[in-house]
Formats: sequence, structure tokens, C-alpha cells
Amino acid sequence: MPFHEIMPAVRDGRIDAGLVIHEARFTYQNFGLTLMADMGSWWETDTGLPIPLGAIVARRNLDLAAIAGWVRASVDYAWAHPEASQAYVLRHAQEMSPEVAQAHIDLYVNEFTAELGGQGFEAVYALLGRAAQEGLVPEVDLALIGV
Repeated sequence: MPFHEIMPAVRDGRIDAGLVIHEARFTYQNFGLTLMADMGSWWETDTGLPIPLGAIVARRNLDLAAIAGWVRASVDYAWAHPEASQAYVLRHAQEMSPEVAQAHIDLYVNEFTAELGGQGFEAVYALLGRAAQEGLVPEVDLALIGV
């Protein structure tokens, strides 16, 4: 079901439970819902690693150094000028007040955004490895992703 329909469906009794992500971590109470499990906390406790939330991918025949520079410049600009992206975030958010938007950004835009580092790569490897063991994704050659 589409993301924006999950919490109303649980609230209205059309489904028993739902898995919600991102800003819903801060808004599920507004629907009279109760947290059963925080999957991010579970992951961090189970693995001792941060939860990998996303990736920027590009074809290898592109100028990867240039792309990395553009991404870094964008992140640096956003950190230096947080007000510049708030309208965009609010326009594309499912259900978010300015306060929830800031809490969401503070939680998910962190040191791993600027530099994945060894622990970040370990988290990606753990996620891909577990998913491959379950048959959800093919085995990944870590040499291809820079690990």
C-alpha cells in the first residue's frame, strides 16, 4: 500500500499493523498508534552498526570524482544554509510540520552523509549480505561497490 495510506489504515482497523519509515517515526502518535518496534534501533542493537538508509549510484563510465564533488558541495551547502532546503523538504514530505522536518533532518543527515567511512561500508555490507542470504538480492561482489 502507498506510504501515506499505512497509518490511516492501521488507525481505521483496515489492517492490523504497518511498517512506516522516515517522518512517520515522529508522527505515528498523531494517528493514535502505538510503537511496536523501532526497526532502526533493532538494527543498531543487532548489528552494532548504523542503519544504511540509501545510496547514490551512477554508471562507472561517468566522472565519479565530479559527481562525488557535486554531492559533497550540495551537502556542505545544505548544512551551511539549512533554511534553503526546508521548503523543498516540506513540499515533498507526507505529513510534516517544520519541527518534524528538522527532527527528521537532524536524525538522518549526519556524519555518514558526508563520509560513509569504514563503519558505514560495514553497515552496507551487513544489509546486502543478510538480504542475499534471504534470497532478496543477488550476492554482491564487494569489490564492485568499493569495499
